[in-house]
Amino acid sequence: MRKREGFESEKILVLPESRIRELSQHPLLKPLTTTDIGYFPHAKYHYRERFEGCDTYILMLCVGGAGWIQVGEEKRKAVRKYDVVVLPPGIRHRYGASEEHPWSIYWIHFQGESARDFVDLLPLAGHTLQVSGEDAVLLIEWFQPCFELLSRQGYSLAHCLFANQQLQQMLSFLAMQHAPGGDNVSKETVERSIRYMTLNLGANLSLRQLSEQANLSRSHYSAVFKRVTGASPLHYFTKLKMQQACTYLDLSAWSAKEIGAKLGYGDSLYFSRVFRKEIGMSPTAYRRKMKG
Repeated sequence: MRKREGFESEKILVLPESRIRELSQHPLLKPLTTTDIGYFPHAKYHYRERFEGCDTYILMLCVGGAGWIQVGEEKRKAVRKYDVVVLPPGIRHRYGASEEHPWSIYWIHFQGESARDFVDLLPLAGHTLQVSGEDAVLLIEWFQPCFELLSRQGYSLAHCLFANQQLQQMLSFLAMQHAPGGDNVSKETVERSIRYMTLNLGANLSLRQLSEQANLSRSHYSAVFKRVTGASPLHYFTKLKMQQACTYLDLSAWSAKEIGAKLGYGDSLYFSRVFRKEIGMSPTAYRRKMKG
């Protein structure tokens, strides 16, 4: 059996085409616009097939049960609990709930000049990626006010902007939590290493010391760290030092020489050169700059 619509306790909201056209012309909504949003709980026999595809991206989060998707001529792919699915526009697709364990899904349709750029940040494998239960809870927490505001208070510009910000939050969070960079073990290793750096900003840690703390060879440690952060370990450590230097300049009366010494720089001129290279100005110019 296939059921195209109507599920008990479902939530569904589709913005009128005329309103979508108006919103998509606003400079704050041109990059990304939410057009449809909904929730189908225990959607037994749920099925969709679009021969010409959809004119928007479709993002789905499966929070229970299971289902499947098929995009173009690709093989049908199973969708499990806590899978995020992103379907591209303009490509034939089909999807449906498992008959034995029908899925419960949150879904959003979106479009805009930057929609593809947001999607390109996601490390999708066959249009899906798996999130943790904790991540799924956060995604739902962003989805709920987005739906409730639009459904109860209409399609005003302010409400649509808020809904759009929630969508950006979801996509950015997925990109951040699942950025290309290796498995969870690698990311946990790098996170521990960064905490170690933060606790030792006054030291001159070497690559050998950092790799030993991570219990990895220097070459392996460097490769893992750069894959996760995009920077070498020592450059990242320098960035942390310069961030702390900015804090000292903002919140203390210490001289640049004193701050450099606290961060492990015995040569104040060298500290100033490093600071200028990372921050774009001298410590003195930074302190004089009005902030806040």
